[in-house]
Amino acid sequence: MSLVEQRNRFLSFAFASADILVETDSSCRITYTAGAVAALGSSPAGADSDGVGDPLESRIDRTSRPILKALVRRLKPGHRLGPVRITIDGREAQLCGWSLGDDDRIRWSISFNAMHAPDDVDPQAFERSAEGAIASARNVGTDMAMSVLRIEAGDDIERLIGPANAEQLRTSVAASCALAIGNDGVARQIDAARTALIHARSVDLAGLRDEVMATLKGFDLGKADVRIESVCDAPELEPEIAVQAFLHAINEAADSGKALDVISLQETADRLMHETRKRMTELRTTIAGRVIEPHAQPIVDLETGKVHHYELLLRLPGGRPIEESVGFAESTGLIHEIDYAMTEIAAQFLREDFDRPALAVNLSGKSLTNMAWAKKFLALLADLKIDRSRLMFELTETASVKNIKAANNVIAKIRERGHAVCLDDFGAGAAGFHYLRDFPADVVKIDGSYIRNASRSERDTILLRGMIDLCNALGTETVAEMIESEASAKLMRELGVRYGQGFYFGKPVALKELKDPRINKTRAA
Repeated sequence: MSLVEQRNRFLSFAFASADILVETDSSCRITYTAGAVAALGSSPAGADSDGVGDPLESRIDRTSRPILKALVRRLKPGHRLGPVRITIDGREAQLCGWSLGDDDRIRWSISFNAMHAPDDVDPQAFERSAEGAIASARNVGTDMAMSVLRIEAGDDIERLIGPANAEQLRTSVAASCALAIGNDGVARQIDAARTALIHARSVDLAGLRDEVMATLKGFDLGKADVRIESVCDAPELEPEIAVQAFLHAINEAADSGKALDVISLQETADRLMHETRKRMTELRTTIAGRVIEPHAQPIVDLETGKVHHYELLLRLPGGRPIEESVGFAESTGLIHEIDYAMTEIAAQFLREDFDRPALAVNLSGKSLTNMAWAKKFLALLADLKIDRSRLMFELTETASVKNIKAANNVIAKIRERGHAVCLDDFGAGAAGFHYLRDFPADVVKIDGSYIRNASRSERDTILLRGMIDLCNALGTETVAEMIESEASAKLMRELGVRYGQGFYFGKPVALKELKDPRINKTRAA
């Protein structure tokens, strides 16, 4: 094979796996670029558009620069650097590097199409990722460990080096940890001094400690120390329990001053398992025995001021909220039983008298993707002898749905049976515009934070108007929750919202009080 043919072959391989090829010298100053170079960030003033002469770090986002520095520190001839996630002009990319060792050049590949956006807004993202990492490792026989990296600086880090430097240090440490544990590990910074790590036991923790120590010296924290305490994975524990026990053990070790060890992890896990089983039994008994007192809150037509329907809410006797138990049910799988029970309660309420007000029942995204539950639930709907337009369903926690196709199959069958479907909390957390694309619905409930802030924040008003206009353009009706004043109700009506919910119209009342339609008239908007 000729040199030209060899060159063409390897060049084709390179561009098959990357959008941009970059060559730098040992100081990471660009000496050559090829490919979609226009996407390689903004060039400093006076530099050529192809980036030659620029420091590579100047062409990537500031938050990703510590990651590049951490990569270069790990440079070894004949070893690949990365892949790691970076951002360029806010766009996610995957960066890999390679040094042959026969010159001072480092060759980099950048790909824009292989990454997914991080779920930074999701507080449970680490737990789910950690559980997945442990389960996957166990399946292939990889021994895992759980560690906590702790920086002991003798004082608050932000106070010692200032907020800006502290944030830069945090990013640098996060980059070092991510590179050390690789793609199969998971890391989360608990606070300014501690980082939790789930990783293969083969990871070089001593090397990670040395790297973080070197970083600390660069921030004039040479007297600070770095400690890494580890425990081995306990295969006899379910991944979820193992992760929860690990996080609890970290906090208990910090509070008590004791070291993290296998005994403390096992003791915490045993206690958690016992408490979990006890709570599951208590909640299941509460649901099965109907030791609950469902409440309902009015949702009002903003044009007429009349109640359109009520949202059914799970409450304990006396109207005591049960939000914590609902969250627990979400994490343990009991939410399926709650959703089914609340649907039965709503159906019975509507079946007893045709003149009773319409109800909306909450359904968790986790229920929609449980095929056994869905089959039972759809059979329940098929047997209902009610006016189906008086029973609608609000979909909650849909951001956690991984099998969108399966969920949509159930949603489609619900709508085919004549029940309207509402998407809850639009605009909150991960419930963004793709939410409307992924889940067909008749009604969208806009997250109350926008309604609360609309009267005092022009930015929130603009965002709110955009969401309402989008829904109206799609032919989807809207509900504004958390309306607590006449002014707020008037503003929502002027913005084009169809329905309103909040204390201004009425607080939740016991469902049994709605059996007589002549009582509990709501305030008109």
